[in-house]
Amino acid sequence: MADSEEQLKSELILGELKKRQRTKEVVDVEEERVKVVIFMCGVNLYAFYGRDVREILPSCAISWVPSLPEYLPGLINVRGDIESVINLRHFLGEEKDDHCKCLIAMAVRGDFHSGILIDSIEDVVDIPLSTILPPLATLNGAARDLVIGEIEYGGETISLLDIGKLAALIAL
Repeated sequence: MADSEEQLKSELILGELKKRQRTKEVVDVEEERVKVVIFMCGVNLYAFYGRDVREILPSCAISWVPSLPEYLPGLINVRGDIESVINLRHFLGEEKDDHCKCLIAMAVRGDFHSGILIDSIEDVVDIPLSTILPPLATLNGAARDLVIGEIEYGGETISLLDIGKLAALIAL
């Protein structure tokens, strides 16, 4: 009789373990991902959301226009459309440089269309949305107004910049 009680307990325990195992099964769900464009501006790496960058143009002639603010070096012709060009270094506190050798990232967000001077494209990657961390509270300097998050890339922490915030700064 003791053997049958022990066997019954063993079966109950095994049954409970099997039940728990079935409830622990993980459903494999693809996490939402976003595309980011990682680029060099000055001596630092930064990133934009890929949805905000329409294309990357090679260095081209920028037509100077009198009375433009310092952060707008001029205008460019993109297949018949006249677009402004923004010197991002002005907003990031990076040293001013010769913009003749820069690439131009054509940014689009709502009604905002403009070229943004960048030094080089490092990568375009899809990253899990959950890997975008909030910006550091201790972040200071000119970039603070544009940063919306931080991402890890190649062992470095990169500031994710918001085109919408850049557009708002320019509209002031």
